[in-house]
Amino acid sequence: MPKLKLITFGCQANELDSERIVGLLAREGYELIERDEEADLIILNTCAIREKAEQKAYSRLGTFQELKRRKKGLRIGLCGCVAQQEGQALLARFPYLDFVVGPAQLTSLPRLLRDETNRGLATARTPTFSYPVSAPVYRRSAVKAWVSIMEGCDRFCTFCVVPFTRGRERSRPLQEIVEEIRGLKQRGYREVTLLGQTVNSYGKKLRPPASFVELLETIDRVVEGEMRVRFTSPYPGDVTQELAEAMASLPSLCEHMHLPVQSGSDRTLRRMKRGYSRDDYLKKVELLRTKTPALALTTDIIVGFPGETERDFEETLSLIQEVGYDGAFIFKYSTRPHTPAAGLSDQVTEEIKGRRLEQALGLLNSLSLARNRAYLGRTVEVLVDHEDVKRDAVRVAGRTRENKIVHFSGEGPTDGDLVLVAITGASALHLQGELICANGAKSSGKKDLTTLRPLSMIS
Repeated sequence: MPKLKLITFGCQANELDSERIVGLLAREGYELIERDEEADLIILNTCAIREKAEQKAYSRLGTFQELKRRKKGLRIGLCGCVAQQEGQALLARFPYLDFVVGPAQLTSLPRLLRDETNRGLATARTPTFSYPVSAPVYRRSAVKAWVSIMEGCDRFCTFCVVPFTRGRERSRPLQEIVEEIRGLKQRGYREVTLLGQTVNSYGKKLRPPASFVELLETIDRVVEGEMRVRFTSPYPGDVTQELAEAMASLPSLCEHMHLPVQSGSDRTLRRMKRGYSRDDYLKKVELLRTKTPALALTTDIIVGFPGETERDFEETLSLIQEVGYDGAFIFKYSTRPHTPAAGLSDQVTEEIKGRRLEQALGLLNSLSLARNRAYLGRTVEVLVDHEDVKRDAVRVAGRTRENKIVHFSGEGPTDGDLVLVAITGASALHLQGELICANGAKSSGKKDLTTLRPLSMIS
């Protein structure tokens, strides 16, 4: 049986693509392994959203050159967004690379591998995805599953490469998504996360059109309280009154939203071509928290975007303070091929970007710690998943409905159990607690949240 080593870089969409790759190749007889030296096939599934992620992939690829020389028959492939972005140039740059496959052409992998004589390329100038629904997906977790509901993006933000690597916005048929989730429920999965580059833009191009809220309502009826439902990442401009009401009323929907803002400066938001203002964004936050006071909010922020002044940066810090985020992914701006921002003349120096990143992270950590300390003394429902505590075999871990990681001690809980945990400690990154009791086979949903002290905005 041939052996596959798979290395994944990037976001949840890439994680799901890797699960598809393993599923497709398992059907070809491949066995997934961990040790590089044992592999007959090594695949790097890459991310192009930031320069650092791309360079990490190239660095890892370089470590296999000597192994390829020593091990006869070893094949090495590069998949994902970097493959789509660079295409044929990768085969010229890395002579020991056997094939390059973009995210839209994953189903061509078996065909490329069957041809042992030629080096292969499978990318498209305009990516057009076909979802390999019939292909088995290797689910790394037996508790939580990713489900793609749409691909691509029509926004063309000036910093973002996604429209060039994953193409224009395309939604899966609603019933196809629902049947996939029904199957996951039958297999005992306890949580599903719906994926899309602008996930709440779902359904606009379907014929007949469908709405994101309609999809959420249909899924809620299917899971019948036996699964938690999350989604990522929504576009702020498409947060509607209907979505806010669904967040508050549908029992399956968790009280957490990752709502990317990118900047708190109107000037920078216009240059980013985000399509909303600071005030627009804050009104969406107010709408969501009015409907769901216990809602946990996280976000994405870029510091050092071209032309960002000290005043622009201070406005971002004040937005972080005003919203009081539970967490955030904060990154230094990096130039990306094909994007308008890469050609701007007023690039910010690495020194300034580094200082701003450190300052923003310091503020974020203080706010995250304050919001986590608000959980002290509360009893919360935790979905047990040992992946959330990788280096401590003694303690158990899982996540609350608000997506807070909880480490706790206690005998008996196994992955997929819903338990009640009393929160006794807090850091900026996670909570600590003590097991009280199991919470039954079904999620308690929003009914039990009314007994918890809501988290107010922290200023």
